[in-house]
Amino acid sequence: MSIFKKSLRAKFTLILFLYGALPLTAASVFFYYTAKDALFENVFRELRWNADGIASVLESHFIETSRNLVIASKNTAFAMYFTDHGNSAYWRNEQKKTLKYLRSIYPDMLDEACFIDSTGQEISRIIYDKVANDDELSSDEHRRTFFKNSFDMGEAEVYQGRPEISEDSGRWVIPNATPIYVNGGKVAILHFEITMTYFQLLLKRAINPDRGYGFILNNEGEFMANTLMDLSESGPFPRAVTQETAPSLSRVYKKMTDGESGIEQFSSGGKEFYVIFRPISTSYMKGRNANRWSMAYAIPADRVYLELNIIRYNVIALAVTFIAVILAAYAVGNHITKPIRALAGATNRLAAGETPEIDIKREDEIGQLSSSFNMMVGAVKKRDAALEALATKDGLTGLYNYRHFMETLDKEVKKSARFGRPLSLLIIDIDHFKDYNDTNGHIQGNEALKKIADIFGGSVRDVDIAARYGGEEFAVILPETLLEGAVKAAERIRENVERASFPGEESQPGGSLTVSIGAAAFPEAATDAANLIEAADMALYKAKSLGRNRICSVYG
Repeated sequence: MSIFKKSLRAKFTLILFLYGALPLTAASVFFYYTAKDALFENVFRELRWNADGIASVLESHFIETSRNLVIASKNTAFAMYFTDHGNSAYWRNEQKKTLKYLRSIYPDMLDEACFIDSTGQEISRIIYDKVANDDELSSDEHRRTFFKNSFDMGEAEVYQGRPEISEDSGRWVIPNATPIYVNGGKVAILHFEITMTYFQLLLKRAINPDRGYGFILNNEGEFMANTLMDLSESGPFPRAVTQETAPSLSRVYKKMTDGESGIEQFSSGGKEFYVIFRPISTSYMKGRNANRWSMAYAIPADRVYLELNIIRYNVIALAVTFIAVILAAYAVGNHITKPIRALAGATNRLAAGETPEIDIKREDEIGQLSSSFNMMVGAVKKRDAALEALATKDGLTGLYNYRHFMETLDKEVKKSARFGRPLSLLIIDIDHFKDYNDTNGHIQGNEALKKIADIFGGSVRDVDIAARYGGEEFAVILPETLLEGAVKAAERIRENVERASFPGEESQPGGSLTVSIGAAAFPEAATDAANLIEAADMALYKAKSLGRNRICSVYG
């Protein structure tokens, strides 16, 4: 009896022997093809779902890079360099601070950032974490393609060039540049170099390697990223089509380089795959993106066929019960198909973006398939949680990152303005943190940052939003809080940090690691989110100028 309990094959063989092979075969063929079509439709839904998600990540990169470049170009240090000539040295120093800040926010993405005047002379520049000295600045940037094209852009427009080998870092980068306007005229450009390895990292983060693989192809048939390859940082981009490439895969590559979208089946390395591909849209941005890319997501066909074999056995059981005595056939069919319907429904919900689990306690193939399905759902949940954390949390401190902070502050300001509710903001800077890093090392400095972040978590309410603003700067959004309450919260944070013990802090000025805090309230000190940040920042600078380890506020 054990064989009939654990094997659907044995159950179906017994029923086939009892009721006859001919009607069984006819009914099985009909239900098999019906179930096969439904399974393939679910596979194609999964392909579309993953492809849309990956394309969205890539398109969001270009959007965010463009937006951040324009925002950075509005920093007063760049325009004032051309209008306040008597303080040009001061403004150059402010430019360097801005470039260092940008590098600290995007260490995995930003290789170089520089400010170049209209003659091609670099005014300030940072490569990786090193700010260039005056004798290291180039004076012939006007010969570069990105320089010429960026001066063709209008105000708040960005030129994003094709990949090129950086003259400074020696590896593949994408140049991004936007013009700087002063008194209605173009006087300079702000330039970013985004490393190509970042796209390989994005793709690997977005794709579960146990399920499939993905790649990005440019319009010349070269791989920009591929999760199955380790691409060189400085060597030629691999050609997609080689002498070993199967004709069916070559046709897919050709359609991608032509900018087409679709779902195809191809052979590679003796295996069959299903692939979905689509071009990366660049029509959303102000300016011009010279890159014409297409992305693809592929899964092995044998994963589909494995599930199809299991369905084949289940369909045979349905066919046999269908030709049995009406009442007995109905009861048996309902019993057997119930878990299949639950599994199909859960599969459809998974393809629609949900993460359901099913509870089918059986020892046969259906139970095994259910367990495999639940394992797949668990993997999807882990991937989604990892992507969510990557998008919103700072990897070192566990606090919210700059991007999430800016989005949340904008929403809170709009909500405060709409309902007339108070809102306050704290900008916090660790005093003399560079001295602490230089004395104790960056590893101990990182430990201090994490400990201070933990102090923030224990010093604010659950409804408050604590974030890492950049480097050693932090920010706290305080909804439903007047300036007086914000100052009290700030004092609680300051006291808790001052009381905390940090290894090596005795070398700090004053003998301990402390923080300075600037506080501002909406709408008293600002009309929008940007003004509120600026007000809190001004209060912070005031606190630092008055001797640090204190709190200053800005009144409207």
